[in-house]
Amino acid sequence: NEKENSIKNKVEADKTSLKDISLNTSKSETANQEIQSKIDKLTDQLFLVTNNKQYDALNSEIEHLKAQKEEHETLLITYLEDKEILEENVKNNESSLEELKTDLESRRNKLDKALSETSEEKKSLENSRQKQIVEIDEKIMFTYNKVISARSGVAVVPLSGGSCGGCGAALPPQKASEIKAGALHNCDSCGRFIYSKKN
Repeated sequence: NEKENSIKNKVEADKTSLKDISLNTSKSETANQEIQSKIDKLTDQLFLVTNNKQYDALNSEIEHLKAQKEEHETLLITYLEDKEILEENVKNNESSLEELKTDLESRRNKLDKALSETSEEKKSLENSRQKQIVEIDEKIMFTYNKVISARSGVAVVPLSGGSCGGCGAALPPQKASEIKAGALHNCDSCGRFIYSKKN
């Protein structure tokens, strides 16, 4: 889902940039047309001047306008190059998005099917759990609920050698022996209940 949203954001950002480029291209083209129109008018006036001073002044203005026109033409080339890159990016990202949507849809269907298949088993386990809870000491259940919420849903772990199978903390030899014998103990470090796989 995060990947899908990331690609969507990229596509939207690129499309926004394409709109900006289209607007700027239009502005530069309009500006160029106006500049060319001014150059044409000034060029026509060159034939009407009566002295060198006027001629030089008109020529200077024409050169200045030509420089402006050249700047706009350079911008137009840049816009065209950027447009091609962005269009390619949008095309590729939209293609990736389509593939991802298909993949996500397939995964979601599998998940829904798996959840549906296990819902009955889950109900059965929940019922069994509720029956067993009433037989357990309230203090133990209180500790269990506290530990399970603090330890990412894992409140019971196996004995690993002479250590806690959850956090790896070493247990006193006496406590480890008692756990192997079937006694109920918590880890002094993480609080999880520890059991022996042999029992």
